[in-house]
Amino acid sequence: MDMLLKLKAFVVTADTGNFSAAARTLYTSPSVIMKRVDELEWDFKTTFFDRSTRRLTLTDTGQSYLTHARQLLRAYSDMASGAILSPGAIEGPIRIKAPAVLIRQGLGDLFTRYRAEHPMVQLEIVASDRGGNPAEEGFDISVGMDQMAYSDVVEQVIRPFPRVMCAAPAYLARCEALLHPRDLVDHPCLSFSLAGSIWAFNSPEGRIEVDVRPVLITNDEGYLCAAARDGQGIVQLALPIVADALTAGELVPVLEQFPLVERWVKIMVPTARLELTRVKLLFDKMALHLTSDNS
Repeated sequence: MDMLLKLKAFVVTADTGNFSAAARTLYTSPSVIMKRVDELEWDFKTTFFDRSTRRLTLTDTGQSYLTHARQLLRAYSDMASGAILSPGAIEGPIRIKAPAVLIRQGLGDLFTRYRAEHPMVQLEIVASDRGGNPAEEGFDISVGMDQMAYSDVVEQVIRPFPRVMCAAPAYLARCEALLHPRDLVDHPCLSFSLAGSIWAFNSPEGRIEVDVRPVLITNDEGYLCAAARDGQGIVQLALPIVADALTAGELVPVLEQFPLVERWVKIMVPTARLELTRVKLLFDKMALHLTSDNS
């Protein structure tokens, strides 16, 4: 049990970035978390964290051990819930990662219905747009626009994810004419943090990539939409985020003749987790929902 407590302290510290946040998550004190991590490092005769900065960062060794620590904790969780002995039982934990916009757009309601149908299932839902290997990150199901393919992971590509580039009419009225994507270098742009500064477009001449000038970078899509409505610059966001503003005329599409390069939604699950009925059932329901026209 001591080893499990140490492993959990290590994993949660890695996820939160500091001992205090890990302590709050695990309902204990920072000194206890620090002691458990120190003991685990002593057990393995190595160092997991670089403690020279305010936010703890994993060493290369720590990053490697983190993947195995997640797998050990997951195996213990499955064993404790009876999933190993009864893989067909619809009970036990399911850990899911999905973009917040898709959770708000209907996945959240699907999770609620799934829990009502299977009350012995515990759902942990992490809202994130960041890509990654769900097997290494400890997720049973991951939804996103990750372009990478991973071994031992089953994926299903669902559909294009609608995005639109737009700006406030007041901004467009006072700025220089915007006739081509390359003109964006002369405009303040509002950028979703994971999207970066390279904006890609389709055109008759082929794919065009523009290194824009972001004046605001954040992972809060609602704040980006509000900043665009205030006339702070040009933004590209998921259509559901800006749909109301477009309908109200607070934002208008820009450069519609140069559509944004499509990003595709896909759903992933580690191959080994598909053996669990609870995971397979939810995976199928999520894939069906994301494929439907109203999702």
